[in-house]
This record gives sequence, structure tokens and C-alpha cells, in this order.
Amino acid sequence: MAMTVLQSLKSITGYPIPLCTLQDVAEQRGINIESEATLEVRANNNFRLAKADVLFWLADAPDVSQAGISYNFTDTQRNNFRRQATEIYSDCGEPLPAGSADSSGYVGERF
Repeated sequence: MAMTVLQSLKSITGYPIPLCTLQDVAEQRGINIESEATLEVRANNNFRLAKADVLFWLADAPDVSQAGISYNFTDTQRNNFRRQATEIYSDCGEPLPAGSADSSGYVGERF
């Protein structure tokens, strides 16, 4: 059985990303979560940007416990999620999501 877009996005991490989050990400990027995640689909910018959106979401995901299992990320892991997402956004010519530390340009003592 072929992997779907939903399964591919979920496979980014073992963290329990809410289904509605994955549906929203896919919908905003114009992809159907039930579509087959072929190599061609996964190479498409819309899918790559959906993956970046999920990585960016994971960078700020709360620590949770579910069914006796705890999910938490170190600062290093969160920074890696942000870095990976930022690279995909840059490769696709997409601006960083609003509210990201890097989306406002220069931040320092003098503007």
C-alpha cells in the first residue's frame, strides 16, 4: 500500500501532531492529505512547504504526555526544526511565517 501525504507528514516525527493541524497545513498548501505521496508529489514545492510548516510548528510544540509516553524536544532539536524549515522556505522563495524570530529582518540596538 502506498503512503499518503498525511502519512508522509506524520512520519516527520513521532510527536502526536493533531490531525486538524496536518489537515490545515495541507489545505493551506493546496494538497490533499489522502493523495499518494509519490516521489513527484514529495518533490513539489507545495509539499515541501507543507513539510516546512510542520517542522516550524514542531519547533514551538508543547511538551505532552499521552498514553504514558512523554514527548518533549530539547532546545537543539527545536532549533534544528526551525533551521530545516527556514532552509525549505528559502529554497522555495517563501517568506518565513509571521511571528518567527527571523521574519522581521535585522533586530539589534539600531534600526
